[in-house]
Amino acid sequence: MSMPPSVESPRELLLEQLGHLLATESLLERRILPELVASTDDDELKRTFASHLEQTHRHVANLRRAFERLGAPAAGKPTPGLDGLRAERTQTVEQLAPALRPGYDCAAAMGAEHYEINAYDATVRLAVAMGAQEVSELLRQNLAQDVSALEQLAAHADRLAEEAVRDGSAR
Repeated sequence: MSMPPSVESPRELLLEQLGHLLATESLLERRILPELVASTDDDELKRTFASHLEQTHRHVANLRRAFERLGAPAAGKPTPGLDGLRAERTQTVEQLAPALRPGYDCAAAMGAEHYEINAYDATVRLAVAMGAQEVSELLRQNLAQDVSALEQLAAHADRLAEEAVRDGSAR
């Protein structure tokens, strides 16, 4: 016998999606980005991670405001997708030669950005369809910054891949 759905309205779905986003941004803020800042030896990538950490503080605040605009308590929801990306990075990075780690960390961060961008895109669309203009604007601000972060990471990924290939070809 199946359970009845626990999410039955667009509003409930929007709150559910906001909860996933809040948990995602909170995990990035508290754990993932600080770990990446601390672990990378590449100064340019470290600055990008630190800059995105500052943006992430604002993302969390925007999400809390979105909950307020909807008259609901800010409550995070589990993020198994992000948890999986984090576990994959953790399991793999220790197996890599130190020179390869910055590029791998960059790729892992890109995976998290793609995850966030997808979640924001879907949530913005639902907020717009519901006429929740203030909420959609807060989400669009976060989405735009995540798209920009992905572009910055992609530039680093290109540079780090070229360095890894150039340095590895001597072996």
